[in-house]
This record gives sequence, structure tokens and C-alpha cells, in this order.
Amino acid sequence: MTPRERLLTAWSFREPDRVPIELRISQRAQEHPRAERLVELIREHTGNFSYCSPYDWGFLGLQATYSERELERRPGDFIRAELTYDTPVGAFTAITRTPDDDMIQSDCHWEKRHITSPDDLERLLDAPFEVRKPDVGVFQRALAAAGAKDVVLVHVLHPLGWLVRHATMEEVYVWFKTHRELMHRFLETLNDHVARVVEVLAQAGIGPHFHVCAHEMLIPPWAGMAFFEEFVFPYDKHVNDVIHRHGGKLQAHCHGNAMNYLERFSEMGIDAIDPLEGPPMGDVDLAAAKRLVGDRMLLSGNIPSPHFVTMTQDEVRQSVRDAIEAAARGGGFSLRTTGADGATRNYEQLVKFIENFEAYMLAGLEYGDYPI
Repeated sequence: MTPRERLLTAWSFREPDRVPIELRISQRAQEHPRAERLVELIREHTGNFSYCSPYDWGFLGLQATYSERELERRPGDFIRAELTYDTPVGAFTAITRTPDDDMIQSDCHWEKRHITSPDDLERLLDAPFEVRKPDVGVFQRALAAAGAKDVVLVHVLHPLGWLVRHATMEEVYVWFKTHRELMHRFLETLNDHVARVVEVLAQAGIGPHFHVCAHEMLIPPWAGMAFFEEFVFPYDKHVNDVIHRHGGKLQAHCHGNAMNYLERFSEMGIDAIDPLEGPPMGDVDLAAAKRLVGDRMLLSGNIPSPHFVTMTQDEVRQSVRDAIEAAARGGGFSLRTTGADGATRNYEQLVKFIENFEAYMLAGLEYGDYPI
């Protein structure tokens, strides 16, 4: 089987020739001299979910022009920048402070978020949420690049997940108490817009596999089941029903304490989930998850790669063997790490990551042949 066939067979809850292995590592890790064998293993044996965005979601679904302006730079220390989206209802501006570091440029401190008050939400709701034409070419190029190796997932905006990342999280959760009606209106308006976009994507032949990233911020410790039932489940299901009506499937990326939500995720229309973190990063018991939803959700992950910096290669191999034993029978499972792709400021740690990624790959190949 090709890596892509392996993933799709597992997602159809049948057993492929061996357990699919997912892995991506940072560019810095790929370029390290010690990584030559690892890169070859990845090239030859992995298949991944790759992501594309053939629809320009702009600013929370609104057509927008994005710009950045440097406000201050202290060489070797930090860079302050102003990030602005110009929309039909005005500008939304944020300010970030990013380390002036040549190894990790993605870390930043938010001095100001794009959404700072309920008034900003009111302003958004006055906007014309028009569905624009998707770029089919972006999707076709993603398919061509994926070839026989990857499964292409089309990004779907999650309005609530987007909001808690583009506003101060503590304030957003207060608004659910102090501005309940406004929050419901926000969720109804935005999710209806997303559903209409998904309809257009499907009609344009874009799909059938879709992806959303949000739910780790909508479960404990941030929020509980009552919140989930009122503000997440009905709105997500509205969008997911459109995906399923067109024969599609939805994959979700959700870190953290997801164990008690897996059944509701499935009932809400999520068809695959990663990275299924065990303690202490999350609370997922992989064997229990397999019993609960393993016949209707593709389970991906559970290999604790953030700890690769301290784990021995034997410990990595055992974690792979345990995960396969817990979840691989009958299909519906792929090996996946739970984070830490080797992006680190410490070169000694980078070597340790590379060694343990290699141990992960070799263990997946050794223990992953069916029958398990």
C-alpha cells in the first residue's frame, strides 16, 4: 500500500498492511547532519495529513487586507510589531512582541489582541458576510503535491476557536456570562456563514476531507461540559452536518483533556482526532478511547514526543508498542507524535529529539505489521 492508501484504509476502520506512521519534523531538524537516516525513513515510510486553504477566510470570514508594521526592534532581544486587518467594518489591530532569535521565530507575547471588547463583536456582526469564490487551483496543487503519500485536508474556520485566540481568553469567557445573547448571535451568524462556505467548497469539488483546529480551548481546564453543550455542540454540528451531507469527513486537532469529550465529539460529527495526549499533558487513555469511539473516529497520536528530550530510545519504542497494542486492531488508528517537532533553541536537545524520532519510526515499522 502507499502511505495515503494506508491512512484512508485505517480511516475506513479496516486494517491496512501496517499501521500508518505520521511524522513531520522542523526544517532545522531536517538539516542537522545527524538526521540523514531519519529524513530517509520519513521520506520512505510516512504518510501525513497535509493542509490546504482554498478559501480565503480573511478576518473571521470577512474579506480583509492584512498588513504588518514594525514598531520597535532591539537586536538580540525582541521585535514589536503591529498586525492589522482592514475589513468592511474598519481595522482590527494587534500588537506582538517576538524574540529576536534565529532559531524560533514563532513564539510571541501578545500586548494587544485583535478583538478587545463586546463592541468589536457588535461591529463584526454589522458586516456583510458574503461567500466568495474558492480557489480550486490551490486545492488541485495540494492534491498534486500530496501524491500517493498524504491525505489533503481542507481547512475550515472555527469561529469560536478563532475568537479565543484573537481576543484575550479570560475576557472572552467572561463575555459568555455578561453578554450571553451577543455570544449566541455571534456563533449563529458566523457558523451559518461557515456552513454556506463549506457548501460552496463541496459544490466546487473541493474535499471530501476537512480539518478544524479549536477544541482544546473549549474543554477543561478552560470550560466544562455545560458550556460545551450550549456554545459548542449545536453550532459545530450545524457545520459538520453540511460536510457529511456531501459525503465528507472532518478531522479535528485537539490537545489536552479530551477523554470525557470523545463521544460527544463523535456525535457532533468529528470523524478523526489527534493528538490524544496522555498524562500529564492530557487525560486520554488510548485503550479506553478505542473502546469508546474506535469504530467511528480515526484515533491518531498518543506518542509523548514533548518528552523525547528526556526519554530513552527504549522508552520511545515501548510507547509505540503500547499505543499499537491499545488501538491498532481493526484499523481506525495511526501513529502520531503529540507535539515537539524538534524546534528548539538547544542544539543538544535537537540531537536527542532526532535520535528519538528515529526510534519512533523504527518501532512503528517493527511492531506495526498486521495482524497485530
